[in-house]
This record gives sequence, structure tokens and C-alpha cells, in this order.
Amino acid sequence: MLGPWYKRVGLAAAATAATLGLFVLLYAISVHAFAPDSDGATVLLEGQAMAHGHLLLSGVVMAVEQRRRATAIAAAATVVAILAFPAQALAIFLLRGPLHVGTALWCLVAFLALRRRKFGIGFVVAVLFLAAGLLGDLQMLALGVVPVFGAGVLAMGRTRDWRTGLPQVAAAISSLVLAEAIRRIARALGTFSIATANPIATFTQMVHNVKHGLHEGALMMGVGTTYFGIGADPRALSYTHSLAILVVGVAVMGTCLATVWGAVRGRPTVVGTSSEAAWRLDDMLLLAALAAPVAFVVLAASPDPEYARYLTPGIIFGAILAGRVVGRVAEGLTWGALGRAAAAVGLAASCCYAAGAAINLDQSAPQSSAATLGSWLEAHDLHDGIGAYWSSSIVTVESSGRVEVRPVVARNGHDLVRYDRNSAGYWYTEPFNFLVFNLQAPWGDVSWQTAVTTFGPPSRAYTVAGTYRVMVWDRTLRIST
Repeated sequence: MLGPWYKRVGLAAAATAATLGLFVLLYAISVHAFAPDSDGATVLLEGQAMAHGHLLLSGVVMAVEQRRRATAIAAAATVVAILAFPAQALAIFLLRGPLHVGTALWCLVAFLALRRRKFGIGFVVAVLFLAAGLLGDLQMLALGVVPVFGAGVLAMGRTRDWRTGLPQVAAAISSLVLAEAIRRIARALGTFSIATANPIATFTQMVHNVKHGLHEGALMMGVGTTYFGIGADPRALSYTHSLAILVVGVAVMGTCLATVWGAVRGRPTVVGTSSEAAWRLDDMLLLAALAAPVAFVVLAASPDPEYARYLTPGIIFGAILAGRVVGRVAEGLTWGALGRAAAAVGLAASCCYAAGAAINLDQSAPQSSAATLGSWLEAHDLHDGIGAYWSSSIVTVESSGRVEVRPVVARNGHDLVRYDRNSAGYWYTEPFNFLVFNLQAPWGDVSWQTAVTTFGPPSRAYTVAGTYRVMVWDRTLRIST
């Protein structure tokens, strides 16, 4: 019989293998779900800028916590079924960066660090991660800082003792102070700057967003068909995802009721456990899961389906919370008819989700036309240029830097200048001699007219891959930064 030491080694090895397996699976799903674009490419280029001397730059574990054997399997399986076998719409946003998924991860680290009532290393870690998130993505305010603060207030209500919620409240406030201090120091040093926030939706649009959000949420959870599609799997298979929606919905609503009841009545427990760390973590996950749809309602300025990205963190938080609830429910069930039936339904649903992912993996991966454009530019000895956002950074990455295209935008719809969101100033110090934009996807008023207005008529022009327009000058082009 294996002793405790060998068991720990075996469990660590199994966990490592499972993590690597999930990484490979999710990477394969991402390759088959969407073609790469400039959003993801920009993150890579920013990382390269930092790595090359510009350092200042001009879930499952949570679900199985305190669970053992079959109940731990049930909890982990819930999270894996929802997030490791994502529907087509969810895969597009979950596996393509930078769409707030990294922010959700930072939030989870902070939540885990603050689940106990201590001013220790966990407090420091939480403050650092929340502050780092605020500097990179203001969504951290809604997804992390506010839930942590709110959970601290709820803890005070649950225990009728203001001291019990103080670490969380202090962590939220400290992260804001630290982030602002770093921002001011960075500004004084002349390093990176924070871009202006996106505009919020009008009141009328917010009203529409409530219904729209329910529709988008169902699509991302795998039910229904529309612009995102359901992949190659049969339509009937998509409706098995209704069970996942039901489980997450019941878990969120049940936890919400338990949290409100606990705060009103002064009950510092949740069903299935008396652990203080358990309800603290539940409260933070709950508030974060609710914050995501609120952010969608407030920030989705139009019916553009791309705004569904604001819902992704909510699905992540909701899936983890559901796993925790399922684990507790499973712990309370005896291995009788009801327990076997629940296990059978869960296994069948997981198999359906895995089958849908397998069917999609069997399809050809979508190809990026930017790779074709990059090869054409390199073949024609065009290596340094500018372009509309969606025709720039992705070309730089696809060509492994052999062709560098930097994003520009038309200022007041007239002169072309640097696009200063997610870009480094030194990108624009080199001379350019061509401009590219997509005829079928106009963006930022980058067009033939604004190019001619800024630089004069080109020496020659080409149409590449049917949709890209390439304008070439026999002189050096300079871009205002």
C-alpha cells in the first residue's frame, strides 16, 4: 500500500498531467474555433516590447476545495464540462485574448488569497493582483475590486462583527491606492499611459442590453444558433447545454439567496459546510459572477455581438461557483437511486459536450488571410508599413516580424496618425513606405482618401487576397505620435 508521501507525488503527477492535457485541448479548440486577429497579436507584440528592454512600456482547484473522492470528482467535472468543452461562441471569447479572461484569472487569485480572515501574505498577494489588474484592465474594478469590497461588507453582516470583513474591504481600497500610485509614478517617468475608457451605453441601449444579454449568454453557454454558430456539431447536440445553464443558474440563485439570508439573519454558514473560508469565497465568486452581466448592460454601446466578451468572466466565475455547489450537494446525497441518476445525467451531459468539441476539432482550422498578406508583402520587399488596426499587428505576428505593420487611425477623419491604444511609441520611429487596409472591413477611417490626404498619391497600388488594398510610395512616410 502506498504511503502518504507516494500518494502526494502521485496526485501531483496526475494533476500536472491533467493540466497539460487541458492546455493542449483548449489550444486545439482555439485553433479550430477562430482565425487569429490583431487583438491577440497586439498582446504578443506588447510582450515583446517589454522583453526587449521596454519593461516600463512608453478555477478547478477552487471548486474541489474541502471536497473528497466522489464529491471532488463531481465538483471538478462540473467546471471541466463547462469550460474545457466550450461551445463555439464561448470558445471564441474564452480562448482568444485579450478579452478579459486574464483579468478573471487575476480576480480568482485574489479571491483565493482572501478567503481567510487574515492580514498576512494572502492579503498582500490579493492587493498586488487586484492593483495589477486595474493597471491593465479597468474591468478589474467591476470584476474584482467591487466584489472583494462587497464580500467584506457581507462578512460583517454575517458575523455581526465589523472586524471580520476588514481584510477584504482594506484589500479593495489598498489596491485602488496602489494602482493609482503606480500610475502616477509611471506617468512621471514617461513610461506607459492609460488609454481613455470606452464610452458607456445610453439608457435606451442599456434597457435593450438586458434582453440582449440573456440571448448572448445562452449562445455562449452553447444553446441556440446565430452569428457565432454552434460549430460543426449537430444542432440537437447544442441543446444539451441547457443542463449547464440550469446548473449554473440554480447555483448562482441559490448562493444569492443564502448570502442575503446569511447577511440579514447573521448566519455565517452555507449549506454543506460550516467553514468560514467557504462562504467568504462563495460570496466573492457570486458578486463577481453578477458583476459581469452588469458590466455588459452598462458597457455594450451597441448590438455588436463582439460585446459578448464582457460576459465571459461571468461564465468562468459561475462555473466555478456551480462546481462548489454541486460538490456540496453530492456530499449530501447517498449512493442510492437519486445519486446514481444524478451521476448518470452529469456523465451523459459531459459526454455530449466532449462530443461537440471533438466534432469541431475534426473540422479544418480557419485560415487567416493576414498570413497570405504577410507573405505577399515579404515577396515584394515591403517590410515596414502602416495600416488599419485589423490589418496591422496580426501581419507582424504572422510573418514572425519579417514584415512590420503598425496601426494608424485617421485623426478627425482626416490625417493618419499613430493609434495610441496598446502600442509603443518606438514602433513609429522607423520610416515607412506602404499602407494597407481591408476593403471589406473599414476601420478608423483608414482609406484611400485619408491616405492621399496625409501622404499624397501613392506611386503604385495593389489588391491582395481579394480584400486588402496596399498603397506604396517611393519616398519615406513619417507618422505623428
